[in-house]
Amino acid sequence: MAIPATLEEFTAVWDGFRSRLGFEDITFTLGLRPHAVTADSMSFSMPLTDQLAQANGMFSAAALFGAADITGTFLAMQVFADQGQFPLAVQSNINFMTNSKSSPAIATARILRGGSSVVVAEVSVADADGKELVHSTFTYVLKERKLGK
Repeated sequence: MAIPATLEEFTAVWDGFRSRLGFEDITFTLGLRPHAVTADSMSFSMPLTDQLAQANGMFSAAALFGAADITGTFLAMQVFADQGQFPLAVQSNINFMTNSKSSPAIATARILRGGSSVVVAEVSVADADGKELVHSTFTYVLKERKLGK
């Protein structure tokens, strides 16, 4: 597989992936939507909703972590996972730089290193003003898995 060439193609691949699940997973809870795609990266947007906010009205750490992980996972799926494989996170390093109420948050992933069984992705999450909220890396192992319950 490869990174989708256009935002329209990215959206179609994303919608197809979610429809094959057979249930509404965490991506629905987070409200993730394709935002942008380049030759070496892809981005999802995540709105700031009451369900994703901490007590002071800013993004919760859990929501920011989820957006970062899912963005890295989906990129690894597109670039390295063959039929039946799914990237499972085995290590993460996440730095919460600051927080914001400026919505949406944009999670952007790029591959640092990848092969037949391990993928390392770097993911940055920024607010709508471009301020970096999170800087992270994820290591994924490609395993045989079926989508859905």
